[in-house]
Amino acid sequence: MPRISVIVPVYKVEQFLPACVQSILGQTFADFELILVDDGSPDGCGALCDTYAEQDSRVRVIHQKNGGLSAARNSGIAAAKGELLAFVDSDDLIAPDYLEQLYSALCSSGADMALCAVEDVNDDGTPLEHPEITAPAAAGSFSGKALLAEFFGPNATCYTVAWNKLYKRSLWEQLRYPEGLIHEDDAVAHRLFAACETVACLDAPLYRYRLRQGSICRSGISPGSFDGVTAHADWCRFFRDQGMDKALLDKALAACFRRYLALCAGAKNELTWPIAARWHGAQAELRCLLPLVKHCGELSLTEKLSCLRWCTRPLPLPDRSETPRVALLLPPELPVPAVKGGAVETLATHLMEENQTQRQLELAFVCRLDEEAAAASARFSQSLIFFVPPAGRVRSLVHRVRYRLAKLTGRPVYWQEYQHYPLPFLKRLNADLYSVEGGQLDAWQQAAACFGAEKMAAHLHGVAYSSPKLDAQFGRVLAISDYVRRAWLSSSALPADRAVLLPNCVDTGRFCPAPAAENERAQLRSRLGLAEQDFVVLFCGRVCEEKGIHRLVQAMRQIQDPAVKLAVIGSPFFAGQADSPFFAELRKQAEALGERIVFTGFVPNEQLPAYYRMADAACFPALWEEPAGITAIEAMACGCPVIATDSGGMPEYLEGSGAVLLRRDEIWDGECTPVPGVPELSGQIAEAILALKTEPARRAEMAAAGVRRAQDFSQQSYYRTFAGFANHL
Repeated sequence: MPRISVIVPVYKVEQFLPACVQSILGQTFADFELILVDDGSPDGCGALCDTYAEQDSRVRVIHQKNGGLSAARNSGIAAAKGELLAFVDSDDLIAPDYLEQLYSALCSSGADMALCAVEDVNDDGTPLEHPEITAPAAAGSFSGKALLAEFFGPNATCYTVAWNKLYKRSLWEQLRYPEGLIHEDDAVAHRLFAACETVACLDAPLYRYRLRQGSICRSGISPGSFDGVTAHADWCRFFRDQGMDKALLDKALAACFRRYLALCAGAKNELTWPIAARWHGAQAELRCLLPLVKHCGELSLTEKLSCLRWCTRPLPLPDRSETPRVALLLPPELPVPAVKGGAVETLATHLMEENQTQRQLELAFVCRLDEEAAAASARFSQSLIFFVPPAGRVRSLVHRVRYRLAKLTGRPVYWQEYQHYPLPFLKRLNADLYSVEGGQLDAWQQAAACFGAEKMAAHLHGVAYSSPKLDAQFGRVLAISDYVRRAWLSSSALPADRAVLLPNCVDTGRFCPAPAAENERAQLRSRLGLAEQDFVVLFCGRVCEEKGIHRLVQAMRQIQDPAVKLAVIGSPFFAGQADSPFFAELRKQAEALGERIVFTGFVPNEQLPAYYRMADAACFPALWEEPAGITAIEAMACGCPVIATDSGGMPEYLEGSGAVLLRRDEIWDGECTPVPGVPELSGQIAEAILALKTEPARRAEMAAAGVRRAQDFSQQSYYRTFAGFANHL
């Protein structure tokens, strides 16, 4: 194995790549590999990389679809074989003894990271007439946390950039660059230094930074300009959460807010939809940090007042374009992006992800303010999110008075303040469509009164019935299953062609049979206390009575085979609620089975594919009328055979997958009502599990059929249907 892996992201640098590669291959330190990551470069860079690999065995090439600098570096990290890592930008150069000196400094000091000074060079690689060198504040060995203060000094670049350093690979085990953003170096530097017990600093200018036009960090204001605010906001959150020195936190706050305030003046003069989207996201991030500003010793009173003003005032919106503008009005419980889980929120996030590349819509979202979600919104410059802050005492009191006065005058005002607060924003937005995403549909009656039923759509994420009042509020309906659509139309005067089917979706790029890493299944099973020879049944979803999980636990008690295990993935309400009386009673019932049942709690959506691939079957024994189970699609897409009940829209989704459909012996509608003449559901489940365990060929057929069926519910198909609906208004 090579001692060092040098990672070079490559994109549109055909003119500069040869000099960069030659400076690396000519190193006096020879025990390294060079990983060239061709990030979908449209010029001749890919061929150049292959040529270098043919000529030198130390060179490896990765060709990938363009994903940006962070994605290229992350691919290099994943592929690296060395115990030490170094990054070199493909238009820069390094001194012949660059690796040798950094390696020597790292080894002699026992450091986790070594860094050197940086010299700026001309576009052609020659030295500047007047040398410009950025060196560390002092040479020697220092604590990584102590060096965090240098992030705010005159030589900050020397510390915060990815290049000019040699890292122990262990620093990157749980850390990657944020994809889709620029200022990615700032986004991880503080975490790297905080993790370093020792950092070796050299004052020798061993790294040559080429000054050229058109590089990422030398362009005008753009959506990415706010990525620097997001990176600095993460410094503030990190220093706050880690309980670091207040002086350090104050410096981070001042740097972050000053950067934001400087952008506010320029953004309103160059306003586009992506800039407005990023501006709103950055404002929400900083609004969450406002309580810290009051006691910040680095900001003047005038600056603090400016921070308050620009973090709370309504931000401008761009003029309308020919692109349809659509607003999705989310329930108040969970935010988007779906950092706290939630089926509705996950579907909204899928729209955001597709709109980032397809750009057929100007998408806006209304959801509750959440610090983590505001930070995550930085990845979505094509989707504008209006975050509704907590009401507080004054706003709540004012709204209570407003609500009571409205009741006296017969005006449509809902009792929750959440739906009232964004109305001025929605009016300025002037969207073509306002889609109420489930929840309490009549809560948005004020919006319907403002915009008219023709612009209002009810997106039904569950079984709901109409009324004359709701018919007057919504001129269109989107339904996640035909079962849900028929239920609404049975009680509505709405013409049938105004109720459109929009099936749920999953990201079939992530939810797929192919494991993300070698030994993924074995490693996850080991972590959960499950053996490779166990027959693992998986339940994924909300842990509540209507989902029927207790009937699955009862089935497990009927199964005597000790090799049959159950993994319960989920919580009572996603990341928002970890426990409930029902969940506590369920765990108590499961105690008799010992290690045969594993409860994981809430698992973030991005981690779920590995759990489905680890399982031998998935069981969704819903007792209520399941509108349309996303978890069933996820299981099918990962090649996991499905056992489910014939509830609501579930049979529609499972059609053609070979899934085992069981009849319910009771139906939940607030309380359980027995269904006469139906065999006990727990016994049916136990029988189905044991049958699948003994029939591997059948499981393989179901897995293949499920994967095929899941392609009908792709994220891309979901976006096309939704965009088509908006475009036909």
